[in-house]
Amino acid sequence: MRRPARVLILQNRFRTGGQERQTVLNVRTMDRTRHQPLVAVLHLDGDHLADLEAVGVRPVVFDVGRSLLRPGTAWQLLRLVRFVREERLALIHAQDVYTNVLGSLAAKMAGVPIIVTRVDLGHHLSGYRRRLLVLASQRADRVLVNALAIRDLAIREGVEADRIAVVRNGVDLDGLDAQARRAPEPPAPEPGAFVCVANMHHPVKGQADLLQAMRQVLRTHPTARLVLVGDGERRPLLEREARWLGISDRVHFLGHRRDGPSILARAVAGVSASHAEGLSNAILECMAMRLPMVATAAGGTPEIVREGKNGFLVPPGAPAALARRMVDLLEDERLRRRMGEVGRRIVEREFGLAQMRLSYDALYHELTGPRTPRIVSGAA
Repeated sequence: MRRPARVLILQNRFRTGGQERQTVLNVRTMDRTRHQPLVAVLHLDGDHLADLEAVGVRPVVFDVGRSLLRPGTAWQLLRLVRFVREERLALIHAQDVYTNVLGSLAAKMAGVPIIVTRVDLGHHLSGYRRRLLVLASQRADRVLVNALAIRDLAIREGVEADRIAVVRNGVDLDGLDAQARRAPEPPAPEPGAFVCVANMHHPVKGQADLLQAMRQVLRTHPTARLVLVGDGERRPLLEREARWLGISDRVHFLGHRRDGPSILARAVAGVSASHAEGLSNAILECMAMRLPMVATAAGGTPEIVREGKNGFLVPPGAPAALARRMVDLLEDERLRRRMGEVGRRIVEREFGLAQMRLSYDALYHELTGPRTPRIVSGAA
């Protein structure tokens, strides 16, 4: 019987975020008789470290500091190469921009395959970071994406289509359902609100548009409420915006929460106002909790929110369109229920953990199987 292939999961850090949750799910559900995960990080911080600890995984640290361009990075790269060789690793699976670049260099030096991961449209990248990501993608054995929109972007950047693997996000439905049955932690929002789950680090998430839309909703439905789950440096700015719009008593900022499913289960609908998006875990979790969605048609969102079936799609940057569709859902309980059920079935059918696991296993086996030749990518 073949020994399990050892796979290095290389992550920048494990702070709260959809991509980090997907990494944890991958590690947690991996069949140890086929693939043995080792986890390494560039920064040992984040809430999800506790989730790894719960499954007996403690990451190895290759501390590159604040930038890949610092002098110590070369030493950490050599440490990583030596680690790959000493641990007899069969594959490096990098998870984000920084590890895609560092992991690609280490894989080439150690002579093992590399998977780089792309789960957004790179809206936050500019200058040398974008160029390095493109180069790492062009040279990788496989580029893992979770949305067709990201696949198309990678192809435009020069990645060969047959080296791109589409692996959809997995949703732990049993875990979400169990959490949803618990009462929310204090402060708990009142039931029946619109809910938006998104970080507040970057204006691309569109919360300012959503506040504008909420002001319009309140003109005809003054008892409506909006709950914003998430945190970041833009939160004080958004709170001031809510006060300036005169809606702060109907908008509740909950910050980062670990009881998201409990909050979603008591909401009336989910809202996403992003200007750019990959495949949103927040939207999938809303759908799993049977919430109809009002979402902007950005990035991969139209791949999961199907117009008129499990929600409504509106153009990015259009608060009036957001408001109209929010009102449509408020005024039609039967429509909300029907759309919510359709959304749940979509998640069950297309985004369960079993589907995710099959995709990862096929990809890993392709690159580590005994008869799989090393794929040499073309020049950038």
